Amino acid sequence: MTDYSDPATASLRLSDTERATAVSSLARALAEGRITADEFTERSAAAKAAVHRGDLAPLFSDLPDTVHSSGATSGGAMPPGAAGAPIPDAAPPAAFAVPPSASSAYGPGAGASDRDSYARPRPLGGATGVVIVSVTPIIALLLFLFFGFVFPGGFAWSWIFWLAVPIVGIIIYGPGGRHDYDRR
Repeated sequence: MTDYSDPATASLRLSDTERATAVSSLARALAEGRITADEFTERSAAAKAAVHRGDLAPLFSDLPDTVHSSGATSGGAMPPGAAGAPIPDAAPPAAFAVPPSASSAYGPGAGASDRDSYARPRPLGGATGVVIVSVTPIIALLLFLFFGFVFPGGFAWSWIFWLAVPIVGIIIYGPGGRHDYDRR
């Protein structure tokens, strides 16, 4: 286990894995009732922004040594499950889960488990698909008004143009859309 306040290592730069381990340790402290939800939010934000190991010291200064452990040691990485090694499945409670966009800030492989649990569809057609979904309600409104005013009794049947909004959404984001895991 690495002591974040150790003067010999306090000036070393943190890796993305060490930041993620610190957030997991804070989540463990939250689950154990050692810190409140507000403290967890503040401390985890500070842990994500930390640059040096010494920056993490104030976050763990009032917590027992068993709460925080670092996955990196001077001799290399410890195997999962070893004393002081990070627990791979340790994650914050669902209410405090890190959204995928924030976890991707940790770098390419750091959020792999987040990608699996938060697989959300990407729009079919990419940016073009997003534009199509965005302008569909405007087009539906214009068609509704045009046919409603131009043709006698047009408002009685021109509501049908509004069906284009969910249909286009289903086509772009629905089963036809690609998922994040398709890129692997």
